[in-house]
Amino acid sequence: MISLRRQLWRNGVLSLLGLALVLWLAGRWLLQQGLYDQVGGRLAHDAEALLAGLRWTDGKAVLVRPGLGDVYDQPRSGHYFAVALEDGRVLRSRSMWDENLPLPAMSAGSSRIEMSDRLAGQALLLRYAGYRKHGHLVTVLVAEEIETVEEVIEKLDLAFLLLTALAVVFFLLLQRLAIRRTLEPLAAIEAQLGELAQGQRQSIDIDAPRELLPLLDTLNRLLGVLNERMRRSRDALGNLAHALKRPLSLLQQDIAGLAEQDLRGELQDSTSRIRTIIERELRRARIAGNAMGGEHFVPERDLPELVELMQRLYPAIEVTHRVAGSCGTAVFDREDMLELMGNLLDNACKWAAGEASIELHCDGELILTVSDDGPGIPSGQLESLLRRGARLDEQVEGHGLGLSIISGIVDSYDGAIAVAPALPDGRGTRISVRLPLRH
Repeated sequence: MISLRRQLWRNGVLSLLGLALVLWLAGRWLLQQGLYDQVGGRLAHDAEALLAGLRWTDGKAVLVRPGLGDVYDQPRSGHYFAVALEDGRVLRSRSMWDENLPLPAMSAGSSRIEMSDRLAGQALLLRYAGYRKHGHLVTVLVAEEIETVEEVIEKLDLAFLLLTALAVVFFLLLQRLAIRRTLEPLAAIEAQLGELAQGQRQSIDIDAPRELLPLLDTLNRLLGVLNERMRRSRDALGNLAHALKRPLSLLQQDIAGLAEQDLRGELQDSTSRIRTIIERELRRARIAGNAMGGEHFVPERDLPELVELMQRLYPAIEVTHRVAGSCGTAVFDREDMLELMGNLLDNACKWAAGEASIELHCDGELILTVSDDGPGIPSGQLESLLRRGARLDEQVEGHGLGLSIISGIVDSYDGAIAVAPALPDGRGTRISVRLPLRH
């Protein structure tokens, strides 16, 4: 998964390093050009002085060097010259001693500057220039040792490197602060999405950057449509259930007035079955499952209320409950959980001899266990309930579990259900439901 923070950080680092490299190359080039201009100007002055001191006597060239100083006479002093004549002779400075520098012929008026280390390993700046004097073509080479300048350039490089490193660190810190401030709206949106997942709000309400407003507007519209559809669906199902009860009641009254006892019994069984199916399917349709929106289940608040209600409905049964662990920010629709636990606990109280219990435990998943001390389910029918592919809404004769609603809710949360005897002697029923925690 791509991280915006890492991507912005990486792009910033690469941009700063690229900028530092460009500045360093540009600085090196400017220093080199400055070196060429400064030293090259001095070499051009010496070359013109040499040209001025060149004389021809009886057809033979003689070099007089006024104003050049003694540096060209000291061996390997770092200042050198050579003058190439048309007849092939080369006049060299004493400072070159017994070594030579390459001296290509240059056309009159041309010149060039280059670096070389061919003389005693010294770093030299060489200037070649071609002249025409008294009808003679002359090539003049003047060279100067620049190791001191190179050392200065290296020191400047080191200083530039240190200053660049400090500047990069400083700007990276500024960039980190800028990225954090830029992404603050995203952190606020993430926090509100968490509240939305917990059912604490119905929309995203934040002063977000302009670029995020279309996304948030679309998300809020979708959330509004989802919540409105769920509300309308549940209201419509409630209205449908209320509308069907009256015709069914009138039909049952008409059937009760029939004279034929056998026919009356068959019709009453059919209408009871119709009522059971309608109530079951209406409850199943009201399951929200993992859909976002609506109020979420809070065990510490909702479970005691449910137990208290069951205790009032079944005063002869002792109903106990226990909550272990914390589900944290786990997302479960309140209506779904109350429907699930209400069905399980209602069945347990119906068939309990004197005790029924419900336990809720969160440890990587939500584990709901409902037990009773009633007669239990015969082992053969228990195996059929747990067999893969068996319908969980098949009612055990005489027990009345009615597991279809429970199965629908468990399936909607990708959970699992297990049924087993609650007591060692095979009596009682324990139904365990496991639901993965989703945040």
